Amino acid sequence: MHFKIHATGQHLWTWVLLDETEMTVAESDRSYPSRTQASAAALAFAKLVARASRSLNGGASSGLL
Repeated sequence: MHFKIHATGQHLWTWVLLDETEMTVAESDRSYPSRTQASAAALAFAKLVARASRSLNGGASSGLL
């Protein structure tokens, strides 16, 4: 999976998480005033997902994801 940051066409930016076939897995529910802020939001989302993954498998470093 990978993130893409793209302009909305209105001088705003958003992020989308894509799988290996380029299908959308998740996307931001808001727009950001800069590419840097959209990228930071995507990174924050990735960290939240990683934390949720650890809690799902009891804190073990290996698991389903």
